[in-house]
Amino acid sequence: MSEPLILRRLAIIPTLVCTLNCKLCSNYIPLFKGHVKHVPVEEIIQDIDKIFELVDYTEWLQFVGGELFMRKDLWQIYEHSFNYKDRFDKLILITNATVLPCEKDIEVLKKYGDHLQIQISDYGKYSYQLEEMVQLFQTEQIPYLIKRYHGDMQHYGGWVDNTHFEDRGKSEAEIIEQHKNCGQVKMRNFHLYRGKFQGCARSLLATELGRITPAERDYVDLYDGTKTNEEKREIIRHFNDLPRVSCRSCVSFLETTVRYHAAEQV
Repeated sequence: MSEPLILRRLAIIPTLVCTLNCKLCSNYIPLFKGHVKHVPVEEIIQDIDKIFELVDYTEWLQFVGGELFMRKDLWQIYEHSFNYKDRFDKLILITNATVLPCEKDIEVLKKYGDHLQIQISDYGKYSYQLEEMVQLFQTEQIPYLIKRYHGDMQHYGGWVDNTHFEDRGKSEAEIIEQHKNCGQVKMRNFHLYRGKFQGCARSLLATELGRITPAERDYVDLYDGTKTNEEKREIIRHFNDLPRVSCRSCVSFLETTVRYHAAEQV
């Protein structure tokens, strides 16, 4: 029997529809605009069950968009995820504070108690529901964290411009060094969208856009009947061993990478 497969962050994307249109969005919302719809709840539930057939434990089970609270049906996903509450430390939701969660969201999320954290990206004037959201969470005793992305004191110094997909012409040694020092690799962030699982959100979504063709070792299709679950687990286990195809066009997430003010609208 193989060693348990334990992740740090398992991030599931239930929607790429958003209330904002940020120029440097790391999930490429402007490029998806008008071409995607919300992922059906039934499909997300099936993906959750499938990924937990492969992954034994994750520190964070995270849902990120798009803007989650645009949807009034995701409480069903949070309810279903509760069935796996002994397989993750915390449920993490990401919001831009433009839409308040619905009553059913609140009802289900309160069941998680301290095993929940809502991470609010504060984009200043664009996060126009921030005060109301904070008041709601305080009233309902829902744990939250605010990350400031406006003014001169921006979280992580702001955003990077990773919106280009051409090969940057780096040498193999440079790519290996970049991968070794990549913040996403160090944080062991894994992302799932519509049955496709990768160790890099950029690679996953650039693939979805048709801008990158990943190597076979860069991804797992949860519904690929030609591979056993154990074979899929081994691919996941080694996602971060070597640079990915997407590394060749990545500006990198190093401390020295140029940062820009977040949430500039297109």
